Amino acid sequence: MKNVRKILGKETGITLIALAITIVVMMILAGVAIGLAIGDGGILSGTREAVDMWNNAAEQEQEGAQGITDYINDHLNDDDNGNGGGSGDNNENEWNTGTTVEEAKNQDKPFEEDTTIKDDLDNGVRIPGGFEIADDSGTKVEDGIVIEDSEGNQFVWIPAKTGSGVTINTRSGVKTIVYTRTNFNKQSGSYSEYSEALSSEEEKSVNANGGYYIGRYEAGDKVSTDAGRMRVSGDSQTNEVSIKKAQAPYNYISFTNMKYLAEGMDTARGYTATTRLASSYAWDTALSLIQIKNPSYTTTSAQGNYKDRALSYANIGESEISNSKNIGQSVLVPTGQTTAVSNIYDMGGNLVEYTSEIHKNSTQSTDYRYCFRGGYNESNSSTEPASYRMYDAGVPLYYGTFRVTLFLKN
Repeated sequence: MKNVRKILGKETGITLIALAITIVVMMILAGVAIGLAIGDGGILSGTREAVDMWNNAAEQEQEGAQGITDYINDHLNDDDNGNGGGSGDNNENEWNTGTTVEEAKNQDKPFEEDTTIKDDLDNGVRIPGGFEIADDSGTKVEDGIVIEDSEGNQFVWIPAKTGSGVTINTRSGVKTIVYTRTNFNKQSGSYSEYSEALSSEEEKSVNANGGYYIGRYEAGDKVSTDAGRMRVSGDSQTNEVSIKKAQAPYNYISFTNMKYLAEGMDTARGYTATTRLASSYAWDTALSLIQIKNPSYTTTSAQGNYKDRALSYANIGESEISNSKNIGQSVLVPTGQTTAVSNIYDMGGNLVEYTSEIHKNSTQSTDYRYCFRGGYNESNSSTEPASYRMYDAGVPLYYGTFRVTLFLKN
């Protein structure tokens, strides 16, 4: 038993010494480890340096990317000489921020939403969202404020309201324009045979926005234009509509399809505004604006593609005038080359244009109820002005086309 205690006692003594030595060794190792971790060049110090280097590299990369973006934005609209094509700080904006027609034209950008700006004479002009001011637009209402969509389809602003109308400033003084039908005493038969009820949608839009837009040109056929040819009988009556200069006029189309294409253009083009076939109200009110600059426009036309008029014109899709029509010739020409006043073309020439006005005469067949306006180039008697009213069955004809109007949201 004593031998057992001696053995156990000796074993216990050896264990305590080993433990003490182990603790001392661990303390030494811990000190060394702490020194390696937090000292100069230690693990923690190195980690901090690595994190700092990473952050600095990320910042430099971000600055570099921003520099590239700024360079692209600054030079996106450069001309061939490397000169910036934008307008200073406004290059940083996606949308037009102009408050005047001149400013908006210089920015060369569309407006994000419906916006009212001012012309040179302090007249209000309501611009629909998604449209911009055309490069060749006038800066006064009487000269024709032209807007265009992303594909270059163009409309001209017509200030108007029903009732007492809209008062605008012009070079020759204050003028009033009323959204209404007008008897110009230029029609086949009696004026009382023609009628049209004012659309409530048109009336609300015109009064809420102080005006509307009319197509700058008679309707064009984009498909035929792209093919470089005029339309012929039997061509599709549902081709895409274009409202541009030097297009193939959209003739050989029925009244039903004119209305369908005009009313569907807003959806096809993604407009926030509404498109319609020109009504007699829209047609006559546009003539009221035109008369400010040309009082005789509704009684006689000084130019046009009439058989008794000479005319110089460009080919489809071209801007350079390279052709001429002599007196006595009857030649259909591309859009945008006849009867130009206030930046509005073709209302008094080239082809007649159907409106939503109706003709009623007990002596005529009920089929002959579709009213068209303006003069055209087909017959010896085709010297009628833009105000002229006539009617037929609304079937596809060589001399018939249409015009699109645009109304902003109420």
